[in-house]
Amino acid sequence: MSYLSNLVTRRNTIATELAALTSSLAGGKPNAGKAGIDHVGYKDGLYRELEFLNSEIDRLGGDGTDGGTTTFEIESVVE
Repeated sequence: MSYLSNLVTRRNTIATELAALTSSLAGGKPNAGKAGIDHVGYKDGLYRELEFLNSEIDRLGGDGTDGGTTTFEIESVVE
């Protein structure tokens, strides 16, 4: 696999994980105090990594599936 292919694979994995977040999964819950898990930080980290990956993929010429443009819209729904 090429570097670009690896970036696209990782980007797609993160986008899928973000899309699947629910209030019962890590990243979808509120933070649990001082001794708890940083769910908000986990989700924020995924968004920052996704932004970096999209930037790198665009810098390298896109993933070849949409004319070199890589755009994702991710919507979080809190129930």
